[in-house]
Amino acid sequence: MGDDIRNAIEGGTYQGPVMQGRDLQYHQHHHHHTAVKARAPRQLAPEPDVFVDRDPYFAELERAAAGRAARSTPLIVAFTGLGGMGKTATALRWLHRLRRHFPGGQLQADMSPHGHLAPLDPYSVLQGFVQELGTRADERPAGQAALEAHYRSLTARRPLLVLLDDVVNVGQVRPLLPAHPGSVVVVTSRMPLTALKARHPSMLSLTLGSLDRKASAELFRAVAGEEAVPGATALESVLAACGGYPLAVRIAAARAGELYGFGEDPAELARELGDHRTRLEALEVDDLSVPQVLGAVHLSLADGPAALYRALGAHPTPEFSRDLVRRLAGNDTDARTLVRERVLEPAGEGRVRMHRLVHDHARSVGTAADEPAVDRLLEWYLRRAAAVERLVSDRWRYGPVFAEPEGDSHFADAGEALDAFEPDRANAVAATRLAHDLGRYAMAWQLAEALRGFFFRRKYHRDWIEVCELGLKAAGACGDDLALARTHYELAFAHADRGDATDAGTAGRHYREALRLASAAEHARTASSALEGLGLLALREGAAEEAAEHFRQAFRALDGLDHPRGRALLTFHLGRAHAAGHRHQEAADLLLRARRMFAELPGRPDRFNEAKSLWHHARARLRADRPDEALPGLDEAVTLIADCGAPKEQADILLDRGDLLATQGRRAEAETDWRAALTLYEQAGSTQVEKARERLA
Repeated sequence: MGDDIRNAIEGGTYQGPVMQGRDLQYHQHHHHHTAVKARAPRQLAPEPDVFVDRDPYFAELERAAAGRAARSTPLIVAFTGLGGMGKTATALRWLHRLRRHFPGGQLQADMSPHGHLAPLDPYSVLQGFVQELGTRADERPAGQAALEAHYRSLTARRPLLVLLDDVVNVGQVRPLLPAHPGSVVVVTSRMPLTALKARHPSMLSLTLGSLDRKASAELFRAVAGEEAVPGATALESVLAACGGYPLAVRIAAARAGELYGFGEDPAELARELGDHRTRLEALEVDDLSVPQVLGAVHLSLADGPAALYRALGAHPTPEFSRDLVRRLAGNDTDARTLVRERVLEPAGEGRVRMHRLVHDHARSVGTAADEPAVDRLLEWYLRRAAAVERLVSDRWRYGPVFAEPEGDSHFADAGEALDAFEPDRANAVAATRLAHDLGRYAMAWQLAEALRGFFFRRKYHRDWIEVCELGLKAAGACGDDLALARTHYELAFAHADRGDATDAGTAGRHYREALRLASAAEHARTASSALEGLGLLALREGAAEEAAEHFRQAFRALDGLDHPRGRALLTFHLGRAHAAGHRHQEAADLLLRARRMFAELPGRPDRFNEAKSLWHHARARLRADRPDEALPGLDEAVTLIADCGAPKEQADILLDRGDLLATQGRRAEAETDWRAALTLYEQAGSTQVEKARERLA
């Protein structure tokens, strides 16, 4: 080169820095050649022929691209998300919009063509890029550092686009960043590439999630062809099974088109996808396969995260508490790995979820070696329900989980415990079903016992009855007569509390069976509880004296037993029976005595039943035409029950206080109580909601 080198640029329009020949590390290798002129490659794959949704992402991308002129480094955009979410399609769609503004051309590389376990060496990619930019193989500088410098020189003159697809680690990206500050580098990866963000804080990171219902339907129709789209019901079923997963929607649509082409009903697809046993198999077409994509994710995980993946597949639903995930993993690291791999995604405070198809796949790869995870997750629900149950009530319960020390409670009070358990309500029912179906019978009937407090306070009667029925079957399979007596009692209590037209008869049958079994087992507490239940049914039917006799028998069953809470409850019920029988003074005395007994229980007072005792005392005073003695008790009951997490009972008391205030001409205060009662009845899903609306009308 020597004296022939001139420090000038001739022809064309250039932006950004220009490197002089003497500064290039590889000049000694090319002293017989003039400087290589970079050409503009055109490596971008074609943009997808069918593309839907993602407009919000494009708006953000356009804003980022608009600021390129002011940048001192290339714009890096990372599309992250689960495999099959359309990261590459979205990247190509956007890059094809941009390409005419990039005279330096476009480069593209698949960074893990053989899977995530064998990521491509960036040096080999760099060699290909340099060659594509105009450097012959025999002119390439030796050594990675020199080759990187040469690449920077080649990419310094004109802005270009670079697509690095399916990146596994940040080390694959750094050597391939071009030098021109107006360039754009798009990276797709399952991982969030946090280290790349740390090195390049201006990096724009976009996580692609599932398509919504409208976009899913649009994609399905575009791929299948309008004539192959099944009827509305079947289409809804297919789209629900795909869960907005673009790869699944495309395969399902292709299958529908194939069925139509064979003269078969595309609606048959809905049946295959509706059954979790055949769903994944139905989403395979030649080399395009949801199981294959998800299998690659599973195989790329280290042992710990892979075991957690399979354990979560054993969970009966795809959404769960982060605490449960930590319990199954035994550490936080494995859980964070699954979040990083987009196998888990946030689902609200303290919650995570798997996509439905990911969950199906995780279940499908489970083995017998993963079975202990099932016991750990069932135990987690049982212990959590038991912790809530202990805070809700001091009642006696049967089962090994209640024989253990209580341990540390994470909840300040019953209200906090009930609220914390609310997101796991459906999961607890599903866990009970799973325990029964897998033959973990002791777990199933203990869950029925442990969930009683939550269901009683929150009034989820359908779930409650289902759990009790499963517990009853499980107790029968265990051959434990006392467990059987307890589950008959719990099922009777659930039916009695719901109080539909047919519930009283069902409750009575189960109470009587509980009494028979408990008497045979000589278990006085359960026999007394069953008699108490029969008394409550008689009281509801207006048979006050029959009810009182059942309560007296229940008292006698407790002779010789240290059971202060049971005696407090029976005192309360007997007071109600006397009130129904118009024995007003006896009723008032018994109900106030019950209130004192609940307040003085060993351990802690029972505020819930204190409030109920005061409420029924007020009702008894009203029946005795003594309204002046009713209002103070109602005021105190409202205060006591406010923090008990019992919206239905709280509403009952407010409704009665509002009625009393209205009779005293205090209409504005009455309406305040009625409105509060209406809100609580709606929250509890109570049939009493119409009573509050009638008052307000």
